[in-house]
Amino acid sequence: MKKIVIALLAVGVVVSMVLVGAIALFTDSETNPTNSFSTGTIDLAIDPATAMFTVTDMAPGDVEYSGILMTNSGSLALRYAGNTTADGTSTLDEQLDLTIDVVTGNGTDAIWYTADDVVGEANIYGPDGVLSSAYIGDPTQGAQAGDRTLDESGGANDNERLRFKVTLPSSTDNSYQGDSCTVSFVFYAEQTANNP
Repeated sequence: MKKIVIALLAVGVVVSMVLVGAIALFTDSETNPTNSFSTGTIDLAIDPATAMFTVTDMAPGDVEYSGILMTNSGSLALRYAGNTTADGTSTLDEQLDLTIDVVTGNGTDAIWYTADDVVGEANIYGPDGVLSSAYIGDPTQGAQAGDRTLDESGGANDNERLRFKVTLPSSTDNSYQGDSCTVSFVFYAEQTANNP
């Protein structure tokens, strides 16, 4: 009996070896190599990056102009908003009026932020709004009324020129003589992709 079992096991081993040898298959494999991923950038650049205005000796009725170039230097399209930080020690910034326009061309004087500019979009703030509470759009995340959009760097619309017009109204009374104020304009940018 032992000889029969050993013989059957030997036959099984031989049959298994024959079957393994008989099941040869053609095979192939391919590798899709070196997949890479990178993130884009949001980079709102302003020019000038220093103060637009340094005005002294204003009198009622005076008007001052300046401008700022907003440029998307990043690789993703963006939207931006802005506001003014008020001067907490003076009320002059509450007396001064501000109007912001988008300029699309120089006037005859070849300076793009003066009264004779070609205005593409008037009054994105104002007309004659209060300087201390000026705003463009809304810095809350997502698309808000008044937000400005810029294409990615190198795109057809990756920059725009904003003209700032500040007026000391003719109605300004003697209580503002010798007064001064300091304000900052702060701009906030965010991606537009996947950000309704």
